[in-house]
Amino acid sequence: HNHCADIQISPDGRFLYGSNRGHDSVAIFAVDQQTGKLQSVDFTPCGGPTPRNLALTPSGRHLFSANQNADRISIFARDEQSGRLTDTGQAIEIGTPMCVRITRDPAQF
Repeated sequence: HNHCADIQISPDGRFLYGSNRGHDSVAIFAVDQQTGKLQSVDFTPCGGPTPRNLALTPSGRHLFSANQNADRISIFARDEQSGRLTDTGQAIEIGTPMCVRITRDPAQF
């Protein structure tokens, strides 16, 4: 089963990311710039159960996944050309994260 909780669009508008609580992943789709149609690119394990919310840094270089039932926010590097995600191995341990917002200077990411 697939259960989407959040959708984010890359800053350049070329990729769509959806949290999928059905199999604890981030679904990645390419957006056709002419038609708006979506094409599946990949599914990336989100680093824990129940990905509730996603956030992209303003630069688009990183994506954060709030994994509600894992007590952690996983951090992924984003390939700007392919849209694919790579787990950085970094995470923020926090109880029951449900929402992520980028509020500080994203240059560090």
